[in-house]
Amino acid sequence: MVDKERFLVVTTMKNEGPFMLEWIAFNRAIGFDDFIIYTNSCDDGTDAIAMRLEELGLAAHIDNNKRKIGRNGNELSPQLAALRLAPRHEKYAAADWVICADVDEFLNIRCGTSLPDLVNASGPADAISICWKLFGNDTRRNYEDVPITEQFFGCAPEDKINIYREAGVKTLFRNNGAFERMGVHRPRVKNHKSSDPNLKPVFDGITWRDAGGNTTDPSQISWRTWKGFKHDHARLHHYAVRSADSFLVKRDRGRTNHVNMDQGQEYFDAMNANYERDYSILNHVPGMLTELAKLKSDKVLNDLHAAAVEWHRAKIADIKSRDDWGDFIEMTYNHSGQARSAEKPKD
Repeated sequence: MVDKERFLVVTTMKNEGPFMLEWIAFNRAIGFDDFIIYTNSCDDGTDAIAMRLEELGLAAHIDNNKRKIGRNGNELSPQLAALRLAPRHEKYAAADWVICADVDEFLNIRCGTSLPDLVNASGPADAISICWKLFGNDTRRNYEDVPITEQFFGCAPEDKINIYREAGVKTLFRNNGAFERMGVHRPRVKNHKSSDPNLKPVFDGITWRDAGGNTTDPSQISWRTWKGFKHDHARLHHYAVRSADSFLVKRDRGRTNHVNMDQGQEYFDAMNANYERDYSILNHVPGMLTELAKLKSDKVLNDLHAAAVEWHRAKIADIKSRDDWGDFIEMTYNHSGQARSAEKPKD
C-alpha cells in the first residue's frame, strides 16, 4: 500500500491573529498536513497562536525577527528569510508537496474536495501553478469576526485579466530534489542564477502544469500565468482587502516581502476587485467549519483568537482617530470596487 503523500504550507505572518484559525482549518480540511509559520514583530498574539498550534502538534512556529542571513549579512524581508530557511526544517524534509501561501490565500479546488484530487486530476507533475483570483471587500466597511470565506464573494472576472496583479500564481511543487530553493510564486531550479556557462539552469525532466493539467516549458515560468493558462482544477482565492476596516490595519502593519512599498490607494485600487460574484468556495466551507470547531474547542486557542479580535478592533479605532488617515479612510469607504491600473512590481 502506498503511503499517503504529505502536503506542507510555508507561510509568514504579522498581526494576522483574527484570521489564522479559519485559514488553518480550511487548509486542514482540503488536505494540508503541516504548516511552518514564521512570525515577526507581532502585537496581536499571532505568534502566541502559532506557538499554541505547535504545542498541539498542528504546526511549527519559527520566530522570524532575526533575518540578517542574506549575502554579506544583509537583512532579508520576512518572507524571503522564511523561504531561505524553510528547507532546513524537519517538516519540509518530511513533505512530498510544498507551497508558499499567505493567510489571505485560499486554494479553491474545483476538481474534488482535496489536494490528492487536484494532484490526480492534473496528472504526473513536479509543479502545478495556480492563478490568483482577486476578491474585493464587497463594499463591506466594518470588520466582523466571521470567516472570510463566508463574507466576500465579489471578485475579478474568471476569464479576463484586467490588470497584471490578477495574473499572479502560486505553485504547489514536489519536494523531490528537482528544485534548488523556494520562491514566492514558484520554486527555483538548480543553477537558476548561475552566470557560469558550464552551470546552466536544470529544466530537463521537470514536468510543470497549469491548474488545468496542461504542461508548459518550465524554462519560461515567471511570477504570473502564461498564454493558454487554464483554471479547470483550481484557483487561489486571494482576499487581499477583506473589509475596509481590516485593510486599514493591513496598511498600518506593512508588507512581508516588498517591505518598502506602501499598501496605499494604488494597491487598494488594484486589489479591491468586485466585478463578478463567485460562491464556489462554499463547497469547502462545511469541512472548514468542522476543523474550525475542533480548533476552537481548545480553550487556549479560543481565548487567543478572542484576544486577537479585540486587538484588531482597537487598532481600527486607533487608526480612525489619526488625523493623517482621514482621506485614505474616506477613499476605502467609498471605493467603487473596480480595479484600476497599477505599476508592475519586481519579481
